[in-house]
Amino acid sequence: MKLFKIDLFARNTFPVVLPAFLLLLTWLSFAVGVNAQFYSVDVRVWGGQQDDRGVRLIPLENGNVLSLSSTNSTSDDQPQVWVQRLDSAAQIVWETTLSNAPLLQPVDAVEHADGRITVLSMRYANAADGYDWSFQTLDSLGVLLNSQSWGTAAWDIPLRCFDRSGELWSVGTSYATGSGDIQWTRHVWNEGNWALAAATSWGSDAEEVLRDAHIQGDTLLAIVTLEGEQRAQLISYDLNTESINWTYSSVWDIPTDGVALEARGSTIAALMNVITDEGSRLAMVCMSLAGDTLLEKIPGSGVDVAAFDLQWYSDSDFATISMTEGLGLGGEELLFSRWSAETGAWQGGPTFGTPWDERPASMLTDDANRIWILGRSDGYSNGRDDVYLLQIPDAYVGLYAESLETNILDVTLGIERTPSMRSADWSVFPNPVSGTFEISGYQPGQRWIVVDSQGRVVAHGQQPYADASCWPAGMFSLICVDAREEIGSSRVLKLNVFH
Repeated sequence: MKLFKIDLFARNTFPVVLPAFLLLLTWLSFAVGVNAQFYSVDVRVWGGQQDDRGVRLIPLENGNVLSLSSTNSTSDDQPQVWVQRLDSAAQIVWETTLSNAPLLQPVDAVEHADGRITVLSMRYANAADGYDWSFQTLDSLGVLLNSQSWGTAAWDIPLRCFDRSGELWSVGTSYATGSGDIQWTRHVWNEGNWALAAATSWGSDAEEVLRDAHIQGDTLLAIVTLEGEQRAQLISYDLNTESINWTYSSVWDIPTDGVALEARGSTIAALMNVITDEGSRLAMVCMSLAGDTLLEKIPGSGVDVAAFDLQWYSDSDFATISMTEGLGLGGEELLFSRWSAETGAWQGGPTFGTPWDERPASMLTDDANRIWILGRSDGYSNGRDDVYLLQIPDAYVGLYAESLETNILDVTLGIERTPSMRSADWSVFPNPVSGTFEISGYQPGQRWIVVDSQGRVVAHGQQPYADASCWPAGMFSLICVDAREEIGSSRVLKLNVFH
């Protein structure tokens, strides 16, 4: 239950008015000497004038985190990929956008030992083949090194990717056999490209839709939804022998949908959504790596709940992030909960959100045991969705105040209108920049502007170079414009300026 939420340390925040009874409750808690720790929760909101939605959080070296989002604010209303590298204080180190017309939907990313980052996305191929897997590899500064795709002559829906001994492994759902099967691929890095080394699918005659997966040693752990049976299934698959070790099917005779899983030590925690007679609830299952069932539980709840992700925060406890509209706090709220993996007992947790709608997508526990939550909110710009990120000091958060930073760009990119406005082939060298840089691919007659993180124009020109020596340090966007400096490009180039 959320007792209260105020913005004591906020910048660019909305004012929050506390109801009188909450103020009284706060005063009484101090008057009677309640010893409750008070937390500061960092909130970051990023977006433009179209929909921007957080998708997944990926741990990186040196305490950094990769935020992977889908954005419509940098294209002609078609989803593209927004990649942001964040430091341990949830501040942007660099960011970039990736495109592959007409549609690119990010699903996951992975960091390699040499600092390269590969982003896995769902790419629209054509009407016959449906969707393929897209791999786009960046260097450690976010510069695109390689872009390629893989797929069958059917719908192939990617979901997760992993670095295993320097190889790129990816897993998703394929409809090549006519029904949904689990599909994995293995690529090796060769002369600046990912070369396909192996690809295998497995499944039954039933439709199996992959919901989450992890690699634990030589084992691929997967949670799927059996659409026809309305059950969730856990699968342990040996990557060396390409055989199934064991499977587990949900035991409740009610519609059950797989959501997420995470392994720690010798225990796998799995999260599911179920439809009971009382409404929508979350369910949890814990298994040993050997396939023994340790816990099966549907916790009680007085409101409808939809679970989205889970993370371990100790050897015997995990946290879940869910969405609920049943608390009467104004729209969709994020519900953070702590659970015992041994008994399934609820151990507390607050709600997060605004009077508008917030919906989670991903949760991460970093090496410092901080909790990161990524999703979307429509409460900060023009009613559109913005990327919504929470950073919590640890999983034991109770009473808290939000420290809010927003960055909503005022510019919106539209549809390309003239050939002179095409910047798809532009690139910048060097980047990061501190002085003069070149705009490679620039064509005579093209114009550009540079905007800062607040959407303010700091420079404009009509030549294949620019000088950043007088700009303040930070992230900027180089955008192709027409003669009236109206935006109409299909691509934004991110500039990292340092001095």
